[in-house]
Amino acid sequence: MRILTTTGYLVLTAVLVACDQQHPAPDIDPMLGRECFESHRASVEPGAQYEGIEKYTPDMLTIRVMNGVEVVTLECGLNPDGTLGDAVK
Repeated sequence: MRILTTTGYLVLTAVLVACDQQHPAPDIDPMLGRECFESHRASVEPGAQYEGIEKYTPDMLTIRVMNGVEVVTLECGLNPDGTLGDAVK
């Protein structure tokens, strides 16, 4: 019984260690990610959920979206003033 308990704890520890820590997005308006998601609303499956910002560059915003099966990324262009530009297909 001890071996089974120890093995269970080792497996649980390995799973927790393997989980990737989420890194905070740079200092940007979080609503920009939501606006990007909304600009893609027509192209994502019904029930898709916005998960957060994946990557930010001065000209591109990449967001994470759960489409019901997996987490996928979507991109939106940014205008020079940092506002949302066009959705990138």
